[in-house]
Amino acid sequence: MKTVFLALLVMLWLSGPAAAEDLLKPSTTPPPVDDVSAGNALEAEPAHQAEGVIRAIDVQQGSVTIAHGPVPELKWPAMIMPFKAGAAQLRGLAVGDAVEFRFTDGEMDPQIVSIRRR
Repeated sequence: MKTVFLALLVMLWLSGPAAAEDLLKPSTTPPPVDDVSAGNALEAEPAHQAEGVIRAIDVQQGSVTIAHGPVPELKWPAMIMPFKAGAAQLRGLAVGDAVEFRFTDGEMDPQIVSIRRR
């Protein structure tokens, strides 16, 4: 009987650290981390929506100047300002077109995410 008791104590003593390690392991798999790569910069930044009228288009410089209404979430009043835009985004648009657009507010460098004629 003493031998069985001693064997049981030795097993418990040896399994103690392993049991403690199991308690430290997470019981569930953590959620995946969003992968934001350099190519996804526009998706990473919050986009804001506005409406306005195109005042100028410069495909060579990749910009469009829009007289837009207020953007409350940025506390911007109505104003006329340039936005960076790709040639594909500007295709089919002309000066004087009323547009709806989404943009990111880069540091002094806002960029069009999407734009369409109203």
